[in-house]
Amino acid sequence: MKALKYITLLMFVFLFVACSEESPFEVAEEDLNEAEELAEQKYNESQRAENSVSEEEKCRRGISTYSDDYCCTYYGERCSYYSSSSYMSDADKCYYGTGDYSADYCCTYYGYQCAYVYSSSSSRYSSSSYYSSSSSAVYYLTASKTMKITLTSYKQVSSDWDGFDNAGDPAVSFTIYTYSDGVAGQTINTQVFIDKSDTRSWSGAVSKTYTINKGTDQIKVCPKVIDEDVSSNDNYSSGKCVTASNIGYLTSSDVNAQTDYNSNYNLEWEWYLY
Repeated sequence: MKALKYITLLMFVFLFVACSEESPFEVAEEDLNEAEELAEQKYNESQRAENSVSEEEKCRRGISTYSDDYCCTYYGERCSYYSSSSYMSDADKCYYGTGDYSADYCCTYYGYQCAYVYSSSSSRYSSSSYYSSSSSAVYYLTASKTMKITLTSYKQVSSDWDGFDNAGDPAVSFTIYTYSDGVAGQTINTQVFIDKSDTRSWSGAVSKTYTINKGTDQIKVCPKVIDEDVSSNDNYSSGKCVTASNIGYLTSSDVNAQTDYNSNYNLEWEWYLY
């Protein structure tokens, strides 16, 4: 009797499997495939959601794959990790103003927190040639400004400029170049400041004004000294140029005193922005 029951049960299972379109293994495989597709779909959706988040937001949430240094430098996020950490480079400490270095040091070695400043006690720069910028200032001009440039002194050093008395007939002017993040901007050929005959030396104050465009962060001044003759002019310009950077930090009281001393002449001038 028991044998008959087992045979009947086996026949029932056989008939069920035979009548079914899919085997249990096929059903299990389909369930597994559906689970994999669902997992892949959820992963793709999460990736799309993550890709739609800006790198700045990722830095803010702390999920960026970039370093804290990167997030702090480019987005101002996660900087707190560096506030008292020796891991922060000296350049970064100067950039963020978190170190113990002076503005002079930061400007000299890394180009941060600096601008030329005039010493009221002398026509030369003081021993501290830079000043620390205010937190609201930026290194470039946020609006166009007027540059006032003044020639203060000229002296002929070499001889034989003219055959008759060796004293030259100097005509002094300047070429002013501006830059914005290394890209050339304006080229300003100034008017002549002095135009003298048979003159070995001169001192005084002759000024001209020119507009410097918004966005400028660097000014380069190149003097031109021409000895005017009847037949032809002799160009005694040294080719030297004097550059001031981070001019956005300059105020109207910061005067740039500059010089060009060479084997032919000594020249002194100054300029400021207002």
